[in-house]
Amino acid sequence: MRALTAPLAPFVDPLPVPSRLIAAEHDLGLTVSMRGGAHRFHRDLPASRIWGYDGAVPGPTIEAERGQPVTVEWRNELAEPLPVVVTIAPQASDAEGVPVQCVPGLSCGAPDLNAAALTGHTVVHLHGGLTPASFDGWTENLFAPGQPAVYHYPMDQRAAMLWYHDHVMGVTKLDVYAGLAGVWLVRDGRERELGLPEGPPFEIPLLMQDRNFDVDQGGRLTGQLVHKTDPDVMEAFAPFTVVNGKVWPVLDVEPAVYRFRVLNGSNARTYRLVLLRDGEPELERITQIGTDHGLLRVPVAVPPDGLVLASAERADLLVDFSDLDPGSELTLFNTATAPFDGSSRAAAEAAKAVDLDGLLPYPQVMRLRVVQATTTRRSTPTPGELATDYDAPGPDALAGAPHRAIALVERELDDEPNMLTMRELAIADDGTTGPLVTVTEGETTIRYRAVAAHFEDATTFFPMLGQYEVWQLINLTGDTHPIHVHLDPFQILSRRPIRYEIPEGGIGDRDLAAVVTLERDRDDRLDHAIDDNERGLKDTIRVNPNEIVEIAVRFTTYSGRYMYHCHILEHEDRDMMRPFVTMPSELMPFMA
Repeated sequence: MRALTAPLAPFVDPLPVPSRLIAAEHDLGLTVSMRGGAHRFHRDLPASRIWGYDGAVPGPTIEAERGQPVTVEWRNELAEPLPVVVTIAPQASDAEGVPVQCVPGLSCGAPDLNAAALTGHTVVHLHGGLTPASFDGWTENLFAPGQPAVYHYPMDQRAAMLWYHDHVMGVTKLDVYAGLAGVWLVRDGRERELGLPEGPPFEIPLLMQDRNFDVDQGGRLTGQLVHKTDPDVMEAFAPFTVVNGKVWPVLDVEPAVYRFRVLNGSNARTYRLVLLRDGEPELERITQIGTDHGLLRVPVAVPPDGLVLASAERADLLVDFSDLDPGSELTLFNTATAPFDGSSRAAAEAAKAVDLDGLLPYPQVMRLRVVQATTTRRSTPTPGELATDYDAPGPDALAGAPHRAIALVERELDDEPNMLTMRELAIADDGTTGPLVTVTEGETTIRYRAVAAHFEDATTFFPMLGQYEVWQLINLTGDTHPIHVHLDPFQILSRRPIRYEIPEGGIGDRDLAAVVTLERDRDDRLDHAIDDNERGLKDTIRVNPNEIVEIAVRFTTYSGRYMYHCHILEHEDRDMMRPFVTMPSELMPFMA
């Protein structure tokens, strides 16, 4: 097994806790600027140029109360060029055979002059927010430097960890990488009834990202942010894990129960998080109480291989350090290789998870160090029941629900990065000719034709408010895709294995031909199970290779134009995004 010497010392920087903006303390009206700044990602790095909300990485943690609408004036004060050097290395590996994405620097890649010319157009999306369409951060509704935008957020939703980030068409990957992301917490009475930790020091957001930096002629890290891809991998999988803006930080914890609000804010990297002490897994210390849209119905253990979070997924965790003596150390590792394909790895192997071919040169994430207690916090047992305000939709609720099928497709191109699309499928008439997608389960076969492929194609999804729909996400690629649906949350119904065949030339610009069978492929090693922590209210769901995922979608709040997309930002920017329009039922007769 090859290993690289880390160019930065791990666990020397204290974990920063982002500043808090509590809406109720500002008469429910906030002003947040987007501006350039300087940020030090590690004590041994020079300061990096960044774009940040209020000039910080990450932006301030905004806290709001359920039922108390918040108005935010987003001010675009970005006066300087993009602070990220963007490049595609000419080779996937260097002269020693090390994948170039595992090392700092440009790896002989030329800086992208188009990216260097970007001047800071932005648009803000409150990810997970139940937000009117006009304030959802539609990807084309950008505002230029010097131009403010006032958004109204109703906050008529259950307590949850949301996040806000840039969403500009085509360059979301670059704007978020430059630093435009922050946490948003919604509070409510139900959570307070449970006696959960709220606010510092025992409730801490953990925004995890990966970043890379340039080097000077002597090979020393300069702090300059680098977004580097290669001819074989179109996503940027940077080697350094950053938590709350610091590379491999350390957090001092008292012998108590902590609440960690964990967010994967990376462009593309999936994390499988494993907590080790003295080289042994200690996952039993972790109880998950919430997911994307707040509390689960009951507390659950994290999966035995570790907690998997793809880009944009969140987890609300209670971690118990109360039995540990001062001086005890625990280390959080990532065991997920990239591009992630859903494969597993035993938690006991976390400390040896280095995998250069899997673009995971440094598996460490952060360290937790137990110190002497300086405060007294009354320990509250975790309730056996957390939430009672939702149920899994049963057969009666889904009877007659419209079904929608979406194929996830990667189209190979010769002279540029591949194009990622979501092909919306419609049932083909008997007389339909041309390329078809057939889906066979047992003796039943459904024939589909592709009716939309690109973001600019005509809208085909018009869900009615209040009505359940079942969406089938059919993965015809070799990677796991985290699919994010804007507006209301959904619930996962099933994961099922598939095998498929795509004939030569079967993926056209808009057309698609494929034969899909609901049975396990002989080379498929995934279990295709629904994890217990996926049985809550979600807005982002992982769709693994050789898999169909079914979700129950119901929009209940606002009519208007929204979107769904892959939250691997390099995929989203390469067209893996489609619109939908939510409609009140009385308008549907007029939508011929």
